Amino acid sequence: MLKTALVTAVAFAALSTPAAAIEPTVGAGETLETRLDADINGDGTADIAYVVNADAWRELRVVIAGRNGVEALDLGTDPLGTGELSLDGGVLKFVDLTGGTTAYASTRRYRYDGLRNRTRLIGLDVTLYSRTFAHDGYETSWNLLTGEGRAAELRLTEGAQDDRAYNKVHEVNFRRRTRPVWLTDTPDPETFLEENREG
Repeated sequence: MLKTALVTAVAFAALSTPAAAIEPTVGAGETLETRLDADINGDGTADIAYVVNADAWRELRVVIAGRNGVEALDLGTDPLGTGELSLDGGVLKFVDLTGGTTAYASTRRYRYDGLRNRTRLIGLDVTLYSRTFAHDGYETSWNLLTGEGRAAELRLTEGAQDDRAYNKVHEVNFRRRTRPVWLTDTPDPETFLEENREG
């Protein structure tokens, strides 16, 4: 009886113990910028999302446990700080800031598609602004699942440099359906913003 109980306890502990975390692959000349260990696809096993950078580029990489291959997104250059990764309700969120005095603040939202075994872009928010308040800005948000989006100009207020701020003007809603956009095909913030300003 005691032996059976002990075997059962060991078996239960083995089932309830999470698998070892996946380690990021960081090549020569690459630096690990940020990482997130989380169950991205909801199967109860730890997966990993991380950002690596080198002299002339950065990449967001997602690795799902038990699946061969790495999904990678070229993030370009010019990071202004470290990107942030989080997971909430099965949605992987990547917040990033790039550029110079003219900056692009972006939030990309992803959900793992189990049927396609790929990570799908489901939301993208981008804001263009001047960190020195030298010019007007622009922002747009798009929910790729519903097609609904919104865009607005950001107009600088008048006043002394230290008192300047942005006000939203000409805010418009739009609807634009699309085929699935996968992590590897996510548009860069500048391209996304230009396409939506033209459209």
